[in-house]
Amino acid sequence: MDIPLEELAPSTKKSSAQQVHRRDKSEFALHAATKTIESIEETTVAEDPSLPPVDSGSKAWIFCVSACTFETLIWGWNNTYGIFQDYYTSNPPFNRSSSAAVSTIGTASLGIQYIEIIVVISVFQRYPEYAKPAMYVSLFVCVVSLLLSSFATGQFLNSNRLNRSDHFYKLWQLVALQGVMFGLAAGVIYTPVVLWLSEWFVERRGLAGGLIFGGAGIGGLILPLVMGYLLDTVGFRWTLRIWAVVLGACCAIALKGLNPRIPIRRPTMDIPRQPWLPRDISSLKNPVLFFVTGTTIVQALGFFSVSLFIPTFTSSLSSATLPSRIVLALFNATSPLFYIIFGRMCDLYPYPYVILACGIGSALSAFVLWGFASSLSWVFAFSTIFGGLGGAFPSFWPAAASEIGGSRNQITNLAFGCFTVVRGISAIVGPIIAASLHDTSSQAKSVYGGFGFRKVEIFVGSMAVATSFGGLILLFYSQAKRKIQ
Repeated sequence: MDIPLEELAPSTKKSSAQQVHRRDKSEFALHAATKTIESIEETTVAEDPSLPPVDSGSKAWIFCVSACTFETLIWGWNNTYGIFQDYYTSNPPFNRSSSAAVSTIGTASLGIQYIEIIVVISVFQRYPEYAKPAMYVSLFVCVVSLLLSSFATGQFLNSNRLNRSDHFYKLWQLVALQGVMFGLAAGVIYTPVVLWLSEWFVERRGLAGGLIFGGAGIGGLILPLVMGYLLDTVGFRWTLRIWAVVLGACCAIALKGLNPRIPIRRPTMDIPRQPWLPRDISSLKNPVLFFVTGTTIVQALGFFSVSLFIPTFTSSLSSATLPSRIVLALFNATSPLFYIIFGRMCDLYPYPYVILACGIGSALSAFVLWGFASSLSWVFAFSTIFGGLGGAFPSFWPAAASEIGGSRNQITNLAFGCFTVVRGISAIVGPIIAASLHDTSSQAKSVYGGFGFRKVEIFVGSMAVATSFGGLILLFYSQAKRKIQ
């Protein structure tokens, strides 16, 4: 006979409630235990006294210098693509292609490097013994891709059947080699830097990250001038060949100093391989992850639009080629300094202040300096400020990733990978939006937004304002969380 629930004895209802409570309590305990065990496993290995010291010692700083060398050569090279775009659109055999088509070469390389990092992180965390060999193989692929790019002819198979106005097909070799192939290989080379940084530095992680990531600015300062000189002197073919040799030799030397702090162990029956994802991924539900990724998206949309089109704007003010190269060099010149300053600030103060500084400074420079730019001096000032602040924006990533993952390096690395993925997507989408906003039919000076760039400048400034709001949200959230704790 069925017994209505309301007629159950009080003791029966109480017993059922206790069972549910005990089950919830057990699930919570298991969840907490799993998280604690993972943290203890990583902390125990990291604190082994036989290992090199953390945050100090020659090996830690050798790693830092080697990683900075990679950053300078790989990401610094990415920062020079504006020079190649200007050359390709002005010289045969690619000068009949549009700026939008030519820009796919640089955006493909840059976007792929950012986006693939999170995938490569998962692979190398599960198969760490293959990380170093993969770096050597990928370096070889990078060199080969540049060498093959130097033989690009601007022709397509059965090109006589193609419409002569279909200019994108003339770029397919450069897109495939200098863009996709180089981007895939360079991303694999660079990923271990992200993985091993959290092993070598803890208390000084922000400073170390600033020193390493500032290498992109150093390369971005020097390489545009060097590449511009080579392009004028020997053309794009020998420029790519010379750079392939320099990149291969310097990175091969730097690879010697790029090693993990914790020795790589082979999996055993007792200690199997790490799973593809951590056993407990609840930390990835942290609101900080969503706030930071959202802020990174809007910041990168504006930043990469400027990095690609500022040489074009400068060419509208001056027909000489040197100012376009100087403006791109200045765009990258101050980011190493800001990287170090912001990185150290993140070690001492809440990192949302860095986001606020980047957003407010970038917005003012875009709306005022670039908007009213009527001479090269205004453009140079804008490039120096906007490039320095915007270029150093990722300096707070290590601090934000550490807040999300705590002492669990696997979670920290995944969070960092999420930041790079959304930045990579924005690096592709941002220039496309800017190209659609640029009014190429208007090439005259004006009081505000000259040469058809008014909508682009408003878009860039608006993205910087949105970045500031992201910093405010993170600041208020962090303060509220500290009050609760």
